[in-house]
Parts: sequence; structure tokens; C-alpha cells
Amino acid sequence: MTTPERPGGRGTRTRQAILAAARELFSELGYEQTTVRTVAHRAGVDPALVMKYFGSKEGLFDAVSELTLSFGGALSGPPEQLGERLLGHVLADLDGRPDRSLPVLRSMLTHPQAAEAVRCAVADPGNSPVADALTGEDAQLRATLVGTVALGLLVSRYLLRVPEVEQAPAEQLTALLGPCLRPLLTPPGPDAPDAPAAPAAPDSPAAPAGPLRELAAAEAERRAAAERVDRLARAALAAGASFAEVGQLLGITRQAARKRWPREESTPTLTTT
Repeated sequence: MTTPERPGGRGTRTRQAILAAARELFSELGYEQTTVRTVAHRAGVDPALVMKYFGSKEGLFDAVSELTLSFGGALSGPPEQLGERLLGHVLADLDGRPDRSLPVLRSMLTHPQAAEAVRCAVADPGNSPVADALTGEDAQLRATLVGTVALGLLVSRYLLRVPEVEQAPAEQLTALLGPCLRPLLTPPGPDAPDAPAAPAAPDSPAAPAGPLRELAAAEAERRAAAERVDRLARAALAAGASFAEVGQLLGITRQAARKRWPREESTPTLTTT
């Protein structure tokens, strides 16, 4: 029988050091290339201690890995903004605990356990709050496709580090991509809300009905917000703020802020007398 460790004792500190090293290495290298020896080396301990606390590399991976696309908390609110809320919720969740999710994402193509964890996160027929909230045909398939889109966004942003996707603020990503999920979140066919009885003539001056009108309004709001952010960022830089300060507020890197407003740092302030 193992004697419980005293909180804050040497054993607890050693275990936490091993966990921290494992999270970093599984996130950087994936499951296959991470070894017990490399984890022990980074943690500054003997490999035997890794085995003592976790039993195997598999046990260590279990201890540091978790992936949940916890959509449930985003289901409340206006239905026309559900796509934006779902994506925003997932991005915030991963930003809040990347050390738990990145090991699984990094390892999903080489380690069966990680692959299964991702499959369950994207499509769990018995536990899908999105599927339960949808109506109409193919609700489970449509919910799974929503999870697939979210997974693609996470891979592009956190693993492939596609520059435009990595550097864009989460709010901008959800504003642009969220409306694309509406066809999946809206019941298809004649039961869809606000569905027009017949398509308008190509030269018809009438405004689009229902979801299209809402989409046009949302896009106008997004553009107005983006323009205001751009204007205020330029004003802040002109007033002496650094690219690092502006980038931190917008959730982008200093380099991204410099690229977006390249002349602001050296532009002198003009005064009139």
C-alpha cells in the first residue's frame, strides 16, 4: 500500500515537475517521440521516478492529456449566433488550458489512444449536447460536422500555426467562421425557420429574408467593429503605445501588430499652432 504524500512535500514537487515536463514534451513532440528518459531529463529526475509515479509512458500520457470540445456551455443564447458562440467557447477553452489539450492533438495521428480521444470529442453519439439541441434530419451528423470544423480550426491555429489563423484574434475568427456553421445548425428543408417560399428573381430589389437578412446585419456589425478596432489601434500607436501593448490587448503578437499597422510606430504626431 502506498503511503499518501504530504502536500507540498518533496514527492509532490517531484511529481509536479514530471507532469510539467511531460506536458511540454508531449505537446512539442507527440507521443511517439517522447520517451520516459527525455521527460525525466527535462524534469531533472531519475527515469525510475517517472515509472514509480506513473507506471509507464502510457500512464504518464493519461495523466497529462485531455481533450473536450465542451460545447454545452455555449448553447444558451440567440440561435442565429450559435455558431459564433460554439467556436468562441472552444477557442477560449483551449487557450485556458493548452497544456491539457495540445498533447492529444499533437499525438492523434500516431497514437491510437489520442486518436480515440479526439474522435470522442468530435463525435460522441451518446453525449453530444449539440446534437441534442438540434432539430430536423441528420442532427447527429450535422453536430459531428460542427465538431469537425472546430477541430480543423484548432489544428490550424495551434499545431500547424497557419500565420493568419494563429495571429488573428479569437473574436475575428468566430465572427468570420461562425456564420458558416448556420446551415449545419439550422434544420434543413421546409422546417427551417424563416425559409422563403420561393427564391427571389435575380433582379429583385427585395432584401433577403430570414437568416440571410440576419447574416447581412451581422456582417455589417462585424465590419463596423473591425473598423473601430483598426481606428483605435492606430490612434493608440500614434499616441505612443507600443506594438506589444496593442498586440496584448487584441490577443495577437507584437509582430502581427507591427505587420497590421507597419508605419504607426515611426509616424510623428502632427500638431497645429
